[in-house]
Amino acid sequence: MVAALSAAVGALCDDAPRPIPARAVAALAGIAAPGADVRIDMAASAAIGAPLITVTAAPDRADLFAVLTARQREVAGLIVAGHPNKEIAARLGISLATVKDHVHAILQKLGLPSRAAVIAAAKV
Repeated sequence: MVAALSAAVGALCDDAPRPIPARAVAALAGIAAPGADVRIDMAASAAIGAPLITVTAAPDRADLFAVLTARQREVAGLIVAGHPNKEIAARLGISLATVKDHVHAILQKLGLPSRAAVIAAAKV
């Protein structure tokens, strides 16, 4: 990881005023696993002499749903299996509005933007 970050910083420093060079993106690709968050702050160059790169690792799949309630985990599992809200409601014997509430809570708790992101994160 350190080598990839060093290579990325080197590429960014060489071409700081221009768009991010392809070799910097390629160097970061090895550490940017699905679900990971990689941020590059080019403005930090003025203060610290190099772009600031932060990497937040993807959550461990086993821990992904740990923050959810039992019912939310059940709904999340059905989302991951590809079931639409209407089908989830029928399977669990709850209203469509309740399913939507659960989906919203799941997205909020996991910090994910969409059902597709839940599916992708669960398959990491």
